[in-house]
Amino acid sequence: MRWYLDAMRSGLLAIGLIGATPQLAAAQDSYPTRPIKLLVGFAAGGATDTTFRKLGELAAKDLGQPIIIENRPGAGATLAPSTMAKTEAPDGYTIAAATAGLLRYPYMQKVDWDPIKDFTWITGLGGYTFVLAVNADSPIKTTADWVAYAKKNPESLTVATAGAGTTMHLLAEALAGMADVKITHVGYKGSSEAVTAILGGHTMATVDAIGTILPYVESGKMRVLLSFDPQPVASLPGVPTAKGLGYDLVYPAPYGLVGPKGMPPAVVDRLYKAFKTAADSDEYKKLLVTLGQTQWQKAPADYQKWAGEFYVSERSLVERAKLLRQP
Repeated sequence: MRWYLDAMRSGLLAIGLIGATPQLAAAQDSYPTRPIKLLVGFAAGGATDTTFRKLGELAAKDLGQPIIIENRPGAGATLAPSTMAKTEAPDGYTIAAATAGLLRYPYMQKVDWDPIKDFTWITGLGGYTFVLAVNADSPIKTTADWVAYAKKNPESLTVATAGAGTTMHLLAEALAGMADVKITHVGYKGSSEAVTAILGGHTMATVDAIGTILPYVESGKMRVLLSFDPQPVASLPGVPTAKGLGYDLVYPAPYGLVGPKGMPPAVVDRLYKAFKTAADSDEYKKLLVTLGQTQWQKAPADYQKWAGEFYVSERSLVERAKLLRQP
């Protein structure tokens, strides 16, 4: 009799699974049926926030559902994606902006998440140009002046960024290390706060995305000393690159979109196509020009492959910035 009951249970379970499969497939096919939450690891108002708000707005038109932006700065811009990875279901209704810090922070701090395995890599979307800038009224006119001041006044040269552990922070520390000077890093909650500190004379320099800095350069309030691009930036005539000044520091910083691990391929593909359409639009390309950013697109498989390779290479930047955590 027992074998009969066990057989019945197995049969009913099999029938339940068979019945659930079409339902699951149907749910994926109809995705999305409700708003999608997009977490951004920077404060509102900066270049990253502006970028993902526009991408979300454009992708929402294709998806037929609103994309709600939530700003969650912190932990080198990894708080948003890492929290998502640990707490959200892999159903495509909570996704996050991924910047280079996601593949760097584990070298700096002990974390309870894996930068590759705990995420679904959805799509690469673009890249930043980073610059070193000062207030237009600053006596520091060139990078050589910046270095000379730091040498004469060890640790007195304050550099504001969008937060500890961000790409901006790492570039500032790496440049100082190569120049053999000591600076004092001042981390804020976002780029807008860092720029306000520069304009108010509370800090002496900043490293940030060109899109954040350019409006103040054009209005005569800030001066760019160098960029970290491989070639001089067209929108900044006469501004040298770090490499051109003898510092082996070239740093393009791509950004993209991730979700929790285990997302259904059909949902990933739907998001990828919607955001690719957004990134290909004339409206978004115009924003890239305004923000001084570059096009950089990756399909899911290529994006994951890139992430694995970039994660390995990031260790060297952390070491150059002397921020590698101890075991």
